[in-house]
Amino acid sequence: MYYSDHQLVVHLPPGELVVHQRLIEVYGENENRPSLEASIRREGILTPLRVSARTGVNVVLSGKCRLQIALLLGLATVPVMIGNYTSVEEEIDMLFALNLHREEKTHFQKFVEGQYFESVLRPQAKARQQEGASYARQALLLSNLTKAEDANNSQEKERINVRAVVAENLQISTGSYSKGKKVYEFISQLVELGKLRASLALQQELNRSIDAAYKFVCDDRRDKVLNVIESGEVNTVREGLDLVRTGSRNPWRKFEVGQVYLFKKKPQPDFYQQGRVIKITNEFVVFGFRNSKTNDLETMNFRPSNIDATLQEEPSALERTRIFRLLEKFSSIYPLRMALTEMLNITNLTMEEERFLAYFETGKYEEMIKERFVEFEIASNEKARDFRAA
Repeated sequence: MYYSDHQLVVHLPPGELVVHQRLIEVYGENENRPSLEASIRREGILTPLRVSARTGVNVVLSGKCRLQIALLLGLATVPVMIGNYTSVEEEIDMLFALNLHREEKTHFQKFVEGQYFESVLRPQAKARQQEGASYARQALLLSNLTKAEDANNSQEKERINVRAVVAENLQISTGSYSKGKKVYEFISQLVELGKLRASLALQQELNRSIDAAYKFVCDDRRDKVLNVIESGEVNTVREGLDLVRTGSRNPWRKFEVGQVYLFKKKPQPDFYQQGRVIKITNEFVVFGFRNSKTNDLETMNFRPSNIDATLQEEPSALERTRIFRLLEKFSSIYPLRMALTEMLNITNLTMEEERFLAYFETGKYEEMIKERFVEFEIASNEKARDFRAA
């Protein structure tokens, strides 16, 4: 089998492939790509992985997520295109080129790519500029000023605007690229100083908003904020700014949607003591509780200062994983999707609810739909025959 550029596609067992370390450094070791996983479950891997065998080991330059999903699904083989690379530099060049348009990149990952592209383009731009200057000097020595001006104008048109080219490749404006680059460089300085908590918090802020991260780096309170983050008092830039500005911590900072808390007292006589955070507003933390008599899900609003409860380990981790899988599987069926979504607000499932999940995991529901579809087709065909006969 041949691919679009006439390179041979072979099929290799996933276990014979190793991910290039640079791919892991830039994009992380494990990525959650549910839509890609769903596509591979349905149709298999359509785009071959790109691999280098220069060292005798099959090293993946593009397709880390596809390989990860193939291992998860237990696929026997994956399609692979093996390129001919003669050096580490060629492999790195191809790695960044192949991953330029990968989906779901963070801003930080884009600026890692940006630094690589700049390292490639700047020497080329400098060489182009030197060639232009040398050509102009030769023309001037011939006392042909008109020719020299024309040569300069010609070379000006051919100069490489590194910032513009890199920004276009990353699909962001040149202004945003300049701001983000300053933030990225500051993050690198924090890493060199060993301030890893502060560097991670600033990286998260950059991923959230390039403008906000740049504004923070230019803020006079920057160092104070980073110090309280590094000390462990707060975890994010926004929390640090609140603490430095007001002298007190944000009471909402420790709460996240999905967390489960054990209350010291029952919020209501008929409620279980465990509650899950299902919403956070500007005024309240909204908890979902089980009614011990009806098993219904009921909600209560609390101001953070009135919450007398301790954070618990997730009591329904396996069940939630199953629910998320079913949500992905039945995303197009609205009533079922709503029922499954509501189950995510519950702390513990009843036996009946466990059976509900188990039924949809068996595949019987899909079989029933197929049978009904066949029956519908048969009935439609019979009606069509009767109509033609009449």
